[in-house]
Amino acid sequence: MMGPFLGTVMALGGLAALQSLLGGGLHLSADFLLLLVFGCIAAPHTLNLGHNARISTLQPFLLAAIVLFGVREAILLAAISMAYFWMVGRPRLALHKGLFNLCNFVLSAWIGGQVFFAAGGRLGDVSSPQSLVGLLCTVLTFFVVNTGLVSIAVGLEQRIDPFRVWYEKYSWTINTQLAGGSLVILIGMLRERLGAQVVFLLLPFCIMSYHFYKAYFPKSSRGAHKT
Repeated sequence: MMGPFLGTVMALGGLAALQSLLGGGLHLSADFLLLLVFGCIAAPHTLNLGHNARISTLQPFLLAAIVLFGVREAILLAAISMAYFWMVGRPRLALHKGLFNLCNFVLSAWIGGQVFFAAGGRLGDVSSPQSLVGLLCTVLTFFVVNTGLVSIAVGLEQRIDPFRVWYEKYSWTINTQLAGGSLVILIGMLRERLGAQVVFLLLPFCIMSYHFYKAYFPKSSRGAHKT
C-alpha cells in the first residue's frame, strides 16, 4: 500500500507542476525572490511530532505566494524550498521521503491556489470579501491536503490509523495555520504602501511559531489529544 500511495502523490505533484509551468510565464519580482529566500530559510525548521510525523513552518510563505503572486510562483517556491530542505537537512531524509514531501507541498499549493481563485479571490487583493473568503478556503484546503497526505503516509508506514495520526499530531495546529492566513492579509495591505520589505514580517512569525510548537507539543502530547 505504501508504494502505490507514494507513487500516486508524486505523480499528482508532478502533473500539478507541469500544468502550472505550461500555463504561462513566471513573474520573478524582487519581493517574490525575497519570499523565496525566506521560504528556503524556514523550510528546514521542522518539529518532530513522533511516529515520523513532522510539521513545517513553510505554510505562510506558500499562502502569501498564492495570494500575492499566483499559483505558479507558489509551486516554484514549494519545489525549491523543499528541495533545499532535503539537501541541507541532517540527518538527510531518504530520497523517496524527500520527493514525497516536495510533491505534497506542490500539490497542496496547487489545490489551494485553485480553491482561492474558484472562491472569487483576486491576485494581490486581501481586502475584498471575495478574496477574504477565498483566503480562508485556501488555508483550510492547504491544511487538510498537506496534513492529510502526511498522516496517511505515516499511518501506512507505522501501521496505525491515519486518522489517529492526524488527530493526535496535526489537528491542534489549525489555529496557527489560521494565524498564518491573517499574517498574509497584513502583509498584503502593507505591501501596497511600503513595498517589498514587508516580506520580512514573515520570518519572525515563523520563528515564533516554531518555538511555540517546540514548547507546546511535549505538553499537548500528554494531554487530551490521545485516542
